[in-house]
Amino acid sequence: MSKLSNLKRKIYTNPDSNNYAFVYHRRFNRNNSVALDLTMQCNASCFNCEASCRQAPSNEKMTLEQIKKFVDEAIKLKYRWDAIKLRGGEPTLHPEFSDILKIIKKYKDFHPDCKITIVTNGMGKKVNEILSKVPDWVCEQNSSKKTGQYDYGTFKSYNIAPKDLFWYKFYRDYSKGCNRLVRCHGLALSRYGYYPCTHGANVDRVFGFDIGIKKLSDVNEKALRKQMQTLCKYCGHFKLTNDYIDGEKMSKSWQKIYKKYKQKKPDMSLY
Repeated sequence: MSKLSNLKRKIYTNPDSNNYAFVYHRRFNRNNSVALDLTMQCNASCFNCEASCRQAPSNEKMTLEQIKKFVDEAIKLKYRWDAIKLRGGEPTLHPEFSDILKIIKKYKDFHPDCKITIVTNGMGKKVNEILSKVPDWVCEQNSSKKTGQYDYGTFKSYNIAPKDLFWYKFYRDYSKGCNRLVRCHGLALSRYGYYPCTHGANVDRVFGFDIGIKKLSDVNEKALRKQMQTLCKYCGHFKLTNDYIDGEKMSKSWQKIYKKYKQKKPDMSLY
């Protein structure tokens, strides 16, 4: 790794950094997929968890009525997703997971080319028992975790908010997003509505801005960019350099909000 790369890594993952350089950030466009954040329950305890399952644990989950609403909206609007990913937390821990698959099958029948994928940690007897019963029309993205403390060096600096870094002190246009819109899961739907991505949905869950879009018909570029202007300034993935880090690290904004969250969870309107 070059000296410059090392310097960038220290700056972008260190919440106390006082270094500054000009930030160039191009505009990213999302892919045509959607991730459903089925549940925040998880059987792991990962440092820097991108769903904050360790930092802000919760038993909250999407309801079957919400999943049905998602499918019915998409079919009514003839919306053809390239892919639907079932996420968490650990999605298989949703108590009605098998029923969720039955509802999703209705969309799969409507649009057979849509790839349905479970994003799982593959960890533990219960999870693997559920995975063994998943029908063959569902794909599996399995990170094959073995213990609850596999965290070290696995996740990136999600909890280092760009707005807390002097590097981004004069940055204003967070609506450009990051490469997660392209590389990962595209749009996200949580129990609070639609978001540009799952990481942004989690920012809203913890900070309580309550800006989820409640109807698929209201999801458009302008609405998503408006969300990103609020959410991306707190998401560590927005940073140009976002390396894997050891241990758990968070900047001031996240330290403050996690403390507040543990005292009282934000009151959010549902999808």
